[in-house]
Amino acid sequence: MKLGIITYYWPPAGGPGVQRWLKLSKYLEREGVEIFIVTIDADKATYPLRDKGLYADVAEGITVIRTGTNEKFGAYKKVTGKKQVPFSGFSGEDAQVGLVQKIARFIRGNFFVPDARKGWNIHAYRAVAKVIKEHDVQHWITTSPPHSTQLIGLRIKKNFGVNWTADFRDPWTDIYYYRKFYPTALTRIYERALERKVFASCDQLISVSPAWSQLYATKGAQPATKIHTITNGFDQEDFVGHDSVRPQEFTITYAGTLAAQYPVEDFIKALNQLEFRINLKVIGSWDGLSKERLEKCNAHIQLECIEYVPKKKLNSIMMSSHISLFLLPEVESAKGHVPGKLFDYMGAGNPILGLGPISGDASEIIRSVKAGEVFSYENTQGIVDFIKSHKENCPHLDPTLTQNYERSLQAKAVVKAVFE
Repeated sequence: MKLGIITYYWPPAGGPGVQRWLKLSKYLEREGVEIFIVTIDADKATYPLRDKGLYADVAEGITVIRTGTNEKFGAYKKVTGKKQVPFSGFSGEDAQVGLVQKIARFIRGNFFVPDARKGWNIHAYRAVAKVIKEHDVQHWITTSPPHSTQLIGLRIKKNFGVNWTADFRDPWTDIYYYRKFYPTALTRIYERALERKVFASCDQLISVSPAWSQLYATKGAQPATKIHTITNGFDQEDFVGHDSVRPQEFTITYAGTLAAQYPVEDFIKALNQLEFRINLKVIGSWDGLSKERLEKCNAHIQLECIEYVPKKKLNSIMMSSHISLFLLPEVESAKGHVPGKLFDYMGAGNPILGLGPISGDASEIIRSVKAGEVFSYENTQGIVDFIKSHKENCPHLDPTLTQNYERSLQAKAVVKAVFE
């Protein structure tokens, strides 16, 4: 079995985007699959985050081909005056978005469709064509975002007739921050046409949640039998050897993105009702508005906002907590939003306090493995009662219930979806 994976994010890229296929390829290689990774030259990439520690997870038998790119990030820096690559969901922005940033968003949303990284495509395509000719790799996976990567799959499918699987870690035109790019009506029509063409042309489509699988089926991924739901997961090997001793101070940890669509002010109101000291750790990226909301906590709440830390260190921090805080954006598409951090929380083994859609896919997963509870943001009393109960009794999760979400089992599901 030979499998090519086209992914923009690969070590030393950090953050959630790299985790899915880095981990799956590790276990696919153990299943006897010969893996070819086509990715970007790390020195030319525009990664928001970097984590060299992730190199340790690249299996020795994997062949990695790196290419150049023609991205226009330099133009973005000139327009905005920012050196930092923007985070997903605009979580790195100030509380008040200025005119220059709005103009930059408009340019990105209407002149770089589907995204500003499409300058990588021609280089990746040439590398893929060479691998096909030299190694006869007939099965390929494209993973996005960036969704421009899916257009490489379209081209190799047309020109080489390979078996093509499109993997979507996030929705395309239905992502919760899509309208923040101010796409014109013409742009929306064009981009949705690209989206439908990808859905209709791929041989298999892998989605990370049942709700999003249903969404893709309604948007052209037919027949529906070609859609496979393979959620994100956790690598049990990540948590071996870490100290899981909880600190003396009751600690709640959130890891991930915080943007305006995460209304955390009600959560802070709930914390302010409690009468014991709490250490609240927020690790990752956040916008200015979210930071202002968090800072309204009372004196008995010790707030620590920590920028991105390497995955290995993050695992240790998550394990040394009492409760893992899981937040979803308050938008319609959040019902299918099942981010990777949910499963890393499972691997860390602490109870999960979820805030967001109580009837969504993530809520169902949390309940099915008895990992915690999910409340609507405004249910401050439910939040208070949950935290109080776990202050008195805070058991670790049952690994026999969470084991179905281990990456090793998901790699077997990939083999079945792609090769059978």
